[in-house]
Amino acid sequence: MMVTGLKQFGDTVAVTGDGTNDAPALKKADVGFAMGIAGTDVAKHAADIILLDDNFASIVRAVVWGRNIYDNIRRFLQFQLTVNVVALVVSFIGAAIMRESPLQAIQLLWVNLIMDSLASLALATEPPKDTLLDRPP
Repeated sequence: MMVTGLKQFGDTVAVTGDGTNDAPALKKADVGFAMGIAGTDVAKHAADIILLDDNFASIVRAVVWGRNIYDNIRRFLQFQLTVNVVALVVSFIGAAIMRESPLQAIQLLWVNLIMDSLASLALATEPPKDTLLDRPP
């Protein structure tokens, strides 16, 4: 079977199907897509995802948006880690040199509040790029 052969080579396999004969391939694939309108109940139960509009373009849109959300979360976490490490280093070095912290607790809270909300707004509203489909799964 083609799905088994591709999986043995280490490829990620997605299968679309709508009939009873597609059920074994839908089960064996990493991701199985069944058609919601024209698909049989057997195919729908074997699949991981059911396409409600029976449109292959829905799969492409879902992959693009999924990768975009994943990238946005990674960028947000990287930004937050950078801000928090810088605040920690400034506080630690300032306390070691001046014997007191250069940033008060309320200042650190304010920096985190502003950085969290502005960064989340900026990174969450970034639209997907066309190059998201160029990279492997």
